[in-house]
Amino acid sequence: MDIFDGNIPVLYSVGIDLAYKISKRYYNNTHYVWCTTKFNSSVQPPTSNPQTICRRFLEQIKTGDRHAYEIDKNKSGILSGAYIKRKEGVITEEQLREICDIVSKAEYESFFPVIYIIYTDKVKHKCIEVEKFQCASDNSVEYRIEKLEAGEFDVILLKDLLHGIIEVVERKAGD
Repeated sequence: MDIFDGNIPVLYSVGIDLAYKISKRYYNNTHYVWCTTKFNSSVQPPTSNPQTICRRFLEQIKTGDRHAYEIDKNKSGILSGAYIKRKEGVITEEQLREICDIVSKAEYESFFPVIYIIYTDKVKHKCIEVEKFQCASDNSVEYRIEKLEAGEFDVILLKDLLHGIIEVVERKAGD
């Protein structure tokens, strides 16, 4: 399936509220995302299927799972990204410390899923097809956008949508 032929109007990605807010505040609303062509596909492995990713995060924030791989992976990813942004001169040393502090104090509520709806026609020039050896499986459809900018996407903030419906463990993630 070629996303550049006009038959795929949007791509989907799932991030977390914490990463979304950090990118918005510190990186000029520029985001790094992995995405795919369908929100839910039976051939897409769970680790790259947006619907499954959302469900996993919702399960973890509701149960307070201390061994949540996805939460630890996201914390590490946010910190790695912050160090890269510091090296590139996008943020200051003080901002890097702020981000590290925010991540270390993040509560489960910070890991609500954020669904990115990305307009293919606006990103096709910077959409990178992920090499098969990096994909979740040989059948997986995955793309990466390293600098997704405002105006190229919309988001659904599940934290706002599900407020009061899903009870969240009130403690630091991992405690």
